[in-house]
Amino acid sequence: MTMEINEIVIISLGLMVSIVAFYLKKESAKIGKLGDSLRRIQIKLAENEARDTERCNQTSKLLEDRREDTIKLYEKLEKK
Repeated sequence: MTMEINEIVIISLGLMVSIVAFYLKKESAKIGKLGDSLRRIQIKLAENEARDTERCNQTSKLLEDRREDTIKLYEKLEKK
């Protein structure tokens, strides 16, 4: 029942490969979760950016409207 050195080496290598495969699988799962989180954050960021752009456009339009109103008021004052 004695094992030869070749058998011990083969068993040891198999064990090491199994351990490395286990940890690689574990790390792969962590990276997958991080990737999902990153995708969600990117989507939220894009949505916020779209909202900010729309707000900026609305604000610019309102400012332009106010400017035009101010010009009209000055024109009316000059006519009197």
